[in-house]
Amino acid sequence: MDERITYEEDAIVSVIIPTYNRINDLIECLNSIIKQTITPKEVIFIDDSDDDQVRDFVQDRFHEFACKGIDLRYIKNSREKSSAIARNIGIGLAKGDFLLFLDSDIILEDCYIQEIIRIYKEFPNALGVTGYITNINYFKYYNKMARIFYLSFLEPNRCRVMPSTEITYPFGLDQIINPDAMSGSNMSFKKSILNEIKFDEKLLRYSYKEDEDISYYISKLYQKSLFMTPHAKVLHCISDSGRMPQKLDIYMKQIYALYFFYKNINQTHINKIIFIWSRFGYIVFYIMGVLFRPRKSSYLKLKYLIEAYTLCLKRKKDIECGNIEFFNSM
Repeated sequence: MDERITYEEDAIVSVIIPTYNRINDLIECLNSIIKQTITPKEVIFIDDSDDDQVRDFVQDRFHEFACKGIDLRYIKNSREKSSAIARNIGIGLAKGDFLLFLDSDIILEDCYIQEIIRIYKEFPNALGVTGYITNINYFKYYNKMARIFYLSFLEPNRCRVMPSTEITYPFGLDQIINPDAMSGSNMSFKKSILNEIKFDEKLLRYSYKEDEDISYYISKLYQKSLFMTPHAKVLHCISDSGRMPQKLDIYMKQIYALYFFYKNINQTHINKIIFIWSRFGYIVFYIMGVLFRPRKSSYLKLKYLIEAYTLCLKRKKDIECGNIEFFNSM
């Protein structure tokens, strides 16, 4: 028997899905999991929702998945609402050798898990593997401006973390690459590395940058140990459900980005200048939003951004020391 096929059939994959008030998205996500050419041994739901809809949904589909040899497991997160905490809970419960983390608004192509496992087989040094999100696209002019300000933009066959803490994403990926970091929407790790390194539980709610934080740390600690394959395709629907209020969301993104900067980026003068320049870039984009769409929501976004920057400056020393409790307790 072909060695690759044996490896794929013997691979024990656990899927971990943290979710918050996204029952409708979970339907499509689960449908794509049960259709996989290589199915996982278990799917673990860590639920932060405000009701029991996810629990009832899992119970309704338990028998269907059991017939396919997939164990559906439901856990209500009794701790603080946090994607990072939920993922760590899943790590402690998972039985697989490979742990696949999915957002609840993800739809996998049928051979996704097979292609992820293929990378672990072909590259024994692989500690993490992610697939390729096919529906990420930016307008040409936005992409050019984002590049000027070191904000997230598309570039051919590269996925790198910039000193601004923003990530570039490969456009039209046509080869296997070593990314600096991976998207939490779909990323997998060997369980062995997650016994050593965990998600940062200071990052609460939907835990902005918790995926970048752990994967970037691993990629620096173990060079070229992360892989992205264009053959494991995924659709990220970017659901509107379970989102935070706009003000809190803007505050969180700026505070957590500064926290990430101090924690993970070398504190050179040039890197500090790039980070500050990127924050100015946000102001430019938000002002453009006001000019081109002069609505109350556009003005409020700009107002909240300036307030967030003011708070970052006021609590700069705390954030630099890794203390973001002042925000998390808000």
